[in-house]
Amino acid sequence: MKIKNKAVYLMSIISLLGGLTGCGNNKSDGVEVIFWHTFGKTIITELESHISEFEDYIQQTEGKKVKVTLKYQGGYDDILRKVRDGFSVGTTPTMAIAYPDHVAEYMQAEKTPGQFVVNLDNYMNDPEYGFGTEEKMGDTAGKDDIVADFLAEGQQYKNSGTYSLPLMKSTEIMFYNKTLVQKVFSYYNPSILGDQIDEFMSTMTWSQFMDICKVAVEHKSDISPTLEEPFRYDSDSNFFITQLSQSGYNFLSTDESGNPVLAFDSAEAKEVVRGLKANYDEGLFTTKGVEGTYGSDAFTKGECIFTVGSSGGAGYNFPTGDSFEVGIAKVPAISNENAKYITQGPTVTLLRNSKLSDEKNDEAVKYGWRFLKYLLTPNVNVSICIKSEGYIPVRESCYKTEDYNTFLDSGIELSRCASVVINQIDGHYITNPVFKGSATARNEAGGILTQVFLGNKTIDAAFSDAVNQTRLAM
Repeated sequence: MKIKNKAVYLMSIISLLGGLTGCGNNKSDGVEVIFWHTFGKTIITELESHISEFEDYIQQTEGKKVKVTLKYQGGYDDILRKVRDGFSVGTTPTMAIAYPDHVAEYMQAEKTPGQFVVNLDNYMNDPEYGFGTEEKMGDTAGKDDIVADFLAEGQQYKNSGTYSLPLMKSTEIMFYNKTLVQKVFSYYNPSILGDQIDEFMSTMTWSQFMDICKVAVEHKSDISPTLEEPFRYDSDSNFFITQLSQSGYNFLSTDESGNPVLAFDSAEAKEVVRGLKANYDEGLFTTKGVEGTYGSDAFTKGECIFTVGSSGGAGYNFPTGDSFEVGIAKVPAISNENAKYITQGPTVTLLRNSKLSDEKNDEAVKYGWRFLKYLLTPNVNVSICIKSEGYIPVRESCYKTEDYNTFLDSGIELSRCASVVINQIDGHYITNPVFKGSATARNEAGGILTQVFLGNKTIDAAFSDAVNQTRLAM
């Protein structure tokens, strides 16, 4: 079944269900599922088409009027604040995009487990509406079909169970200007030519990468008159966490009793920052925290050679008019034997509203769950991801669909990004426990690099302030 033929897909559902139209309960009462999100226009348009399909499916099968309402709430931090503030006044939605850190904070606000955040195990395993129970919806696979690391991310909370599920995922990848890289290699290693450069870029270590950046600085005027720093990194927080994890150290952990530990408060972490500061002072790279702008801005203008950013925003790294060819690779690791990467991308949690009755909450959550499950069916999940700016699907069966394989084989820019994530990074993700204050810890980690790079704080002072601010949020 071709996803691109959305009208045909919807008609096929209705055709399959046509004989059931008169068999519903003819219920006139309706239910609204409110979905708070952070999406841009392209994904919203795609979601709206699937909302119509889902609403028609429920109407055809049950005679039930379900309305799914999308409400844009800004960025992730905006949703965190609005959900947190909404618990007491009853303004929370049925579904919300969230980072796992945010879900942990929502759980901390509960007087009893499940007061606000829904344990999805109760729905995933339901004999009537659980995973794999609604074939006509395209729901044929169990929860084990979700990529294991992505599923585990929603199960690492203080309460036993599953409290969030992935919708689409991304990680960090590196983009490079192939024209300028060829010039750098003419100084770095003239014997590496053409496609060999791309092969080298896909396997080089962080140390080799820094050496390449040093060569670029030494020959800056010969490489490009617009070149500023060779390399830009979009997320100071991810930079810190990734460098720490790849060096073999924990960012966050828990003790034997399950209490949170700020593992980054260590001499080893300070040494990692000291090394990065030295490279920064050599002019090898800068960051968004320092510059205030994304690396893609400088990259497309030819002001840097390399940039690291989310695969979910990959489209911003391709210049208009094809002014140069863009290479794509995984971010160089400190050691290829310990190459771990940040996992990102939209996660969905289901919430109960404090101003609704138990009956109304149960009804909204049930249909919210079924809509989420519909978005995770292979064909729909693939369709959304293909229309996104570089996110990858979250189910193993998605990678076996004809449409997704056609997309990967197309060689277009976003498919090349997805191929790097799937084939080179290949599920090697960093996992950290989440708890109240872990979101603050991530932000403060980025602040350590920013403040140290700018020279606003000593390393000791930056760590001390980050630890203190995190503890206040815990």
